Amino acid sequence: MEISLPGGLGAGVWRVYFPLVSHSSSRIPTAAEKRALYAQAGQRIGGLVAGEPDRVARMAGIVAVLHGLMPHYYWTGFYRVSGDWLVIGPYQGTPGCGRIGWGRGVCGTAWACGATQLVADVHGFPGHIACDARAASELVVPLRDAQGRVVAVLDVDGLEAGAFDALDQEALEGICANWGEV
Repeated sequence: MEISLPGGLGAGVWRVYFPLVSHSSSRIPTAAEKRALYAQAGQRIGGLVAGEPDRVARMAGIVAVLHGLMPHYYWTGFYRVSGDWLVIGPYQGTPGCGRIGWGRGVCGTAWACGATQLVADVHGFPGHIACDARAASELVVPLRDAQGRVVAVLDVDGLEAGAFDALDQEALEGICANWGEV
């Protein structure tokens, strides 16, 4: 696709390439495939977050890499702590819940507990918030600042029950532990 920008900063014609990312099928990779994909993701994310001072920019890079690489991720995004709420963004996928309260749903529980929530079947999770009724499984990892405070949660949803396992949890916890906060 080509876009034209009017005169001024960035004026001219730019070619914009959007990688094809289709998550309409939720093929769950094998353990070996997951290890290879997460290794690739870790390298890409490391390059994106290194030296980037802006949290939202780092989060956007993490989401883009994970959502583009992982075939079993249907929804990938962050909810950022803002006062008494988790506020959506950045994310990729279908529209999500705009705000989630402390201790509500899987994301709010991860925030309140400060611990990862690996949920094989979200429909069995007490207080689950169905932002998208098609989501069947969820993995939510708290993101901490340099002082150890939870400042966001990384939320990934799958279309199949049991889409995520301990390997996914370990990989995402590693990414979140090294997300660029100093």
